[in-house]
Amino acid sequence: MLERKLTILYGSQSGTAQDLAEQIWRESKMYHFRGNVLPMDEYDVSELISERFVVCVCSTYGQGEEPDNMKRFWKFLLRKSLPTDSLRQVHFGVLGLGDSRYPKFNYVAKKLHKRLVQLGGTSLLPVGLCDDQHDLGYGAVFLPWISQLWEELGRIVPLPAGLHKLNESPREYRWKVDILPETGGDGMHPTIGTWPTRYDLYAELQMPNGFQTMVRENRRTTAPDHFQDVRLITFEKNVSVGWSPGDVLYVRPRNSPESLDRLFELFQEHGINLQRDTVVHVKAIDSEMPVPTILRKPLPLGVIAEQFWDLTAIPRARAFAVLARCCDNELEHEKLTEFSSIEGQEELFSYANRPRRTIVEVLQDFPHATRTLSLEAMFELFQPIKPRAFSIASAVASNTLQILVAVIEYKTKLSVPRRGLCSHWLRRLAPGDVISAWVRKSTFELPADKTIPLVMIGPGTGLAPFRGILQERELSETPTAGPLVLFFGCRSATADFHCEEDLKRMEQNGMLKLFCAFSRDQPDKVYVQHLIRKEGMLLKRLLIELSGWVLVSGSSKNMPEAVKEALIEAIGGDAAYIEEMVKANRYQEETWA
Repeated sequence: MLERKLTILYGSQSGTAQDLAEQIWRESKMYHFRGNVLPMDEYDVSELISERFVVCVCSTYGQGEEPDNMKRFWKFLLRKSLPTDSLRQVHFGVLGLGDSRYPKFNYVAKKLHKRLVQLGGTSLLPVGLCDDQHDLGYGAVFLPWISQLWEELGRIVPLPAGLHKLNESPREYRWKVDILPETGGDGMHPTIGTWPTRYDLYAELQMPNGFQTMVRENRRTTAPDHFQDVRLITFEKNVSVGWSPGDVLYVRPRNSPESLDRLFELFQEHGINLQRDTVVHVKAIDSEMPVPTILRKPLPLGVIAEQFWDLTAIPRARAFAVLARCCDNELEHEKLTEFSSIEGQEELFSYANRPRRTIVEVLQDFPHATRTLSLEAMFELFQPIKPRAFSIASAVASNTLQILVAVIEYKTKLSVPRRGLCSHWLRRLAPGDVISAWVRKSTFELPADKTIPLVMIGPGTGLAPFRGILQERELSETPTAGPLVLFFGCRSATADFHCEEDLKRMEQNGMLKLFCAFSRDQPDKVYVQHLIRKEGMLLKRLLIELSGWVLVSGSSKNMPEAVKEALIEAIGGDAAYIEEMVKANRYQEETWA
């Protein structure tokens, strides 16, 4: 009889793949499986040949790139020296997380599934392709996929006599959480001493290319009466950190004071005796689910709530299952159970996703469930704050690190406006504030030969990476003779023309050919694609005669496809040529939702 061991591995850039992998691990306990859940790069891949059952959950980001924490794992699997029957004993499942607006939708999951088959592995079920654009989110694919996984594993390794599937996971909670003794009258906690008022939970975390930096300036680039607040934020350049044009800065935001106030007010309203200075110690229950490094020492709950729990996250089905677990109110329990079921996903979407209802607002709506919450349940309920990436908008030689940030705020049917967690945190930063950050390579790959023409298309804050590229060329000791063209778009020349002074200076100096589409400055709307169509002669010369490159940056909604269609028309309708540029990496997109 095959051993009931199931190894669950994930490649996660922002944390969602990790969340789903942990949910699979948790449910595996209902079927009496044992086994770790780990990032792929923390798993000893040489042990893969001895596994029997493996589930891989991986996201795709950028232009079909694998997450940072699966790069070593993937590189190992690509070795040509691996025998084609290496994994003949392995039964595997691959679940992918992607966004169908991107050309390489779930590219990483598809590649991984194919490679595991090439190495002799047996697929338990078809690769699951979760789509962030689906009306029901990732759950539309994930929930039926995981049900099929348990059915297939049950067929291959039936439960032995005397064992039955459990109605709920015995590992409903990740960790054990202890409350430490209260602070003494002298303000000293017996375990942690006096807590610093501006503690950074992530400052001691050793990230590749990680550093701390101070805010030098936080300047609005849009007119005061413009509907959107866009910020050019300038940080001091850390002497130990470098980057290349187009690279990105990762930051991890904090919850707003208003969100924190509301959370602890809810605790008090529902008789939960937890304060900001309540010190808790998170402990592992077993080695299969270790506690993250940053949570392994005693911490005040206020620090965890501000810097680890995402209070603005839209809860997934899992959160409603946690709330239902101990809820003693019949009506609330029935509704929570419905939201956590496969059959209730449309109702959940209407309740949570469509109006963008946050987890704190859900707690307000289910008071009976809220008052029964334990600390262990809270660490299941609140998703960890995920890092956000911003294109670096400056050159290393400028001695400043700058990012261009659109502050997100919009209305839904709920009375309180929805606000972007990270953009509002960045907006509040003041000169002198210090943050932790790290740099990683962009999905853009620039030509080594700087005489090759670059055609850059960046509406709105899509300008950011191109401003960095242009500044690097401007400050270079050996400026290039290769043509640089920028198509920039915004609403109005007087409202949201970001970095106008820089772009006009570069144009006047002759290093840049600039085309600006101001969509609302005339009766008919004009976008970058309209200007592209008008520049057929120039674009034919740059892209066909001189083998130039195209870089596109901005919203992934409609712009990338509209730009590609305009370029095809501009060069004479030759769609095949543009597709050849894509294959040769001469046509690249870096877009975001």
